[in-house]
Amino acid sequence: AITAARRGAEVILFEKEARLGKKIPATGNGKCNFSNSIYNGGEYNENAEDFVKAAFEEFSPEDTLEFFNELGIYPRFESEGRIYPYSEQASSVLDVLRMEIERLSNIEVIYSHWIKGILARKTGDFALVSHRNKRLFADKVIISCGGRAGSQYGCEGDGYALAETLDHEVKEPAPALVQLTSKESYFTQLKGVRAKGKAILLAESDTAGIGGYEEIAAERGEIQFTESGLSGICIFNLSGRATRFLKEGKKCKIRLDLFPDVSDEEFHGIMQDRFERSANKTNEEFLNGMINKKMIPLIMKNCGIKKMADSAAKISGNQLAEIEKHLKYWDVNINGSKLWSEAQTTSGGVVLSQVNPKTMESRLIKGLYFTGETLDVDGKCGGYNLQWAWSSGVIAGRSASETD
Repeated sequence: AITAARRGAEVILFEKEARLGKKIPATGNGKCNFSNSIYNGGEYNENAEDFVKAAFEEFSPEDTLEFFNELGIYPRFESEGRIYPYSEQASSVLDVLRMEIERLSNIEVIYSHWIKGILARKTGDFALVSHRNKRLFADKVIISCGGRAGSQYGCEGDGYALAETLDHEVKEPAPALVQLTSKESYFTQLKGVRAKGKAILLAESDTAGIGGYEEIAAERGEIQFTESGLSGICIFNLSGRATRFLKEGKKCKIRLDLFPDVSDEEFHGIMQDRFERSANKTNEEFLNGMINKKMIPLIMKNCGIKKMADSAAKISGNQLAEIEKHLKYWDVNINGSKLWSEAQTTSGGVVLSQVNPKTMESRLIKGLYFTGETLDVDGKCGGYNLQWAWSSGVIAGRSASETD
């Protein structure tokens, strides 16, 4: 809206909520990680990489910094390229956007309204109807309704329904950047445990044979165990693909490697040496110092060792091999994810082949544009999804403001 208005367009912004930008204060743990200085490819879902790259050539992360600097946001650069407002308040980002909208006299905001119908007319313009039957006509329309993530902020995927009524294909939305759940009963014992390691997403694959799995992606970082499954940034970064496979009816699992910095052979040597030095230790003490104490009885039990007070010297070769396997190849069957209200972004949306990445204009209907989570673009944690919101929004506003 700001970009189009700055270029002279008369803009009407339909806002579903009573206030603008309710979701922004919740981003970045209240600090608003609004961009990232690192972009090497691989930060977005696989089918979106070329699309995002083309869009960033039109409005890049560097352009975003300049845009917000002009509005008054001084950036703070933190680890892994994350960029926050120096105030460390998400409200700062929302405030400067609101102030600019108020400053621009050619933006009218209509609150507590949403569009329930859009008709592309033969005359080349659009007829729109709000849920209160407010009607108007527009030369151009930007569908910028977000996805379904953060449903408590009013995000219900309204844009997908509008796109479909305009004959656009929508890939079914699935939660992304979200905790993954499992039916494994042991998670209640591990609630609150954190471990550094590598998480690998495995999915059922026809090419891997009947009942076979193939590796899809891997992430390293802190893995958090919850009462119902797995969390942590590395799990979040895999979650969009996992929920997508589940939507397609495919089984998937997360393989945990708690010692990713050593090879299988090296780890076998470490464990063999530990066994030889543990004659005076109990089974409960055998793994102390290697993993969180809450994990020890669970892992030992899963490897056939039930009596924690027995001597570790009695651990058999097969049991030791099972312990090694559990620490390097711990497979967790995934059955779903947390609800939309706990997801940070959406996987799925309007298929990208129907949209021009240089303009965000529909390839099917002239004068119709899409932005943000309405499109089938989702990124990793670290400011990538907000960056996509800014880039696609500015490009759409710029393109829509151009006169034919």
